[in-house]
Amino acid sequence: MEGCMVRLRSVHFRGALSAQPIIVNFHELFQTRDAPTILPMIKNEDVLRAVVALLDTSLPEIGPRDVHETVHYPGIHTIILSQDHADVLKDYRGRASQKETNLSPVPCKTRVEADSTHKLLAELYSDSEESAEETSEEIIATETSISWSWERFCEGLQEFVDRARDRKEKRAVQREDGKIPPSAVGVESLIVAAACYELKILSTGDMVLQLSLLAVRKRYRHLGIGSYIMELLKTQSIVGKYDTLVAHADTDAIGFFKFHGLTDDPLLNDQFKELKDDWTNSILMSYLPPFTTDLEMRNPVFSLSLREVEMDMDVARSQALFAYQQQVMCVTKLLEEVKILRKQLDLQREEVDRLNSKLEQEKRKRHDIENKFLMYRLKNTKELLDHIASDSEQEQAKPGTQEQETAQSEEPPIQTPEGAGV
Repeated sequence: MEGCMVRLRSVHFRGALSAQPIIVNFHELFQTRDAPTILPMIKNEDVLRAVVALLDTSLPEIGPRDVHETVHYPGIHTIILSQDHADVLKDYRGRASQKETNLSPVPCKTRVEADSTHKLLAELYSDSEESAEETSEEIIATETSISWSWERFCEGLQEFVDRARDRKEKRAVQREDGKIPPSAVGVESLIVAAACYELKILSTGDMVLQLSLLAVRKRYRHLGIGSYIMELLKTQSIVGKYDTLVAHADTDAIGFFKFHGLTDDPLLNDQFKELKDDWTNSILMSYLPPFTTDLEMRNPVFSLSLREVEMDMDVARSQALFAYQQQVMCVTKLLEEVKILRKQLDLQREEVDRLNSKLEQEKRKRHDIENKFLMYRLKNTKELLDHIASDSEQEQAKPGTQEQETAQSEEPPIQTPEGAGV
């Protein structure tokens, strides 16, 4: 999308409501000298304040400063749906009287706290929006161009809200005399809805359209405005070419996004996990556009013949079949691998049991051998002791024998008749 602002054709919604969609890049708009006005006779700064007020009132859990930094961030585009001044004036004249809201002045200093700013912005849509809960979230100031823009945003905020109060008081006069001056209609009455998106390139190389904020004024809900914005985001000839549309959905908005073709499949959306840290307390949802987008259909050489559709179907069928075959092959191989591993495990268990049995046998054999060896040593020791005892007895018996031999040797020789001694 070229330029910092694009105007589209007016669209009619249910309830005789007509609005003109405008896509604007506020960051580029405020850096452009002599930038065109977004809405006729209204300052662009006031349009920005009204958009931030609408988003902050509809999404109070985010905080006014975070909303402003998102809307004014480089690369962020904002879709604004605004009514015609004459239509709003006619609507006010025919609207039933409403309970008047007390408007008390709230000072807006150069550096405004988040809760005070939220109260101030909520007054712009107090006639059509529910009062939001106060937030006390601490905002960390940063020395950036965005921080400077936030200061400028707050400088004229009090005056802007005061003018909105004056317009509201003028509209209250209509309930008495039946007339309402055109000056009683301001930008806070013209804007119906707003949405912020950004085109990002992921680390995978995919182009993603990230929807950051989406809000519709309460009294204009259930008229198809949110659905129209979703159709704009799906129209790549308007927002630019992308591979996937990603949204951060609150719990209450999951049904709305599912109705428009977005899925919260965690496995599919895991490929966009680098976007999960952008917003907290939300669910990441994604939309995959068809193969043939409206951007391609606008090509002069494009033709949507039946033959080409059949060819696309054949290609898609072949791709799906190939993916299925690859998955089946992978699962089959895994099953066979599991069977082999189980078989190896059973064999290893059998081998372990066999080794354990053999080990027990060897232990028993060793025990028997040790017993035999002990018995052998005991037997040898006993025989040795018996032998020693026998030798001892023999030694004790030897001294008597020697005395007998000595006595015999001392006997006188026997005389023989021949007279010779023996």
